[in-house]
Amino acid sequence: MADEIQILKDFVQGKLSDKEFEQQLYTNSALEKRLSDSAINWYGTYLQDTTAFLYLIGQNYTTAEGLLNAHETVKLFLNRIGIEVLTSAQRSEDYDLLLSASPKYIDAKADYIEKYIVPKDRTLSKSDQKQYIKQRYAELFKYQTKPPKWIQNPDWPIKNDKPLYFLGQIEMKKGDLFHDEGSIYLFIEAETGIIETVKQLY
Repeated sequence: MADEIQILKDFVQGKLSDKEFEQQLYTNSALEKRLSDSAINWYGTYLQDTTAFLYLIGQNYTTAEGLLNAHETVKLFLNRIGIEVLTSAQRSEDYDLLLSASPKYIDAKADYIEKYIVPKDRTLSKSDQKQYIKQRYAELFKYQTKPPKWIQNPDWPIKNDKPLYFLGQIEMKKGDLFHDEGSIYLFIEAETGIIETVKQLY
């Protein structure tokens, strides 16, 4: 038991790498058993219908979001079994930085952001990382005059890992043709000239 707890403590304290922790999840049967303990009361938490182990193996350990989820889950697990530990704030800091630098009109998937947006050089200062992230968004998600004003959640199309170019949006008024009000968003694929539309309703 001590070894499994130490693995968890080392992960949240930043002493065990993300890759090593993920490897432990898949190869360490004792760790799996410990994290699957049915005696732990998860009522009222996001784990109440699953186990800490199943939740952890479902995370993407190459993204800031996945790592933050794993980090917070391990902290919660340790807390539930009565172990308090000083933890690294790196995961939440990375995620907060990403959120603060991301435009509100874009909601790309975490793996795309990690691959194309986040700087590979993690020695950069926080301000330089933030500037780099903003620059990458501007380079990749281009628009003709102004960005889309989404009615619902952002839904910017990406084809072959390339965001389409935003041309503009057309308001739909309730009447003979439309039963609801909303907007149609026009995007064009630069290589083919094919126009794609996204419709959102109020």
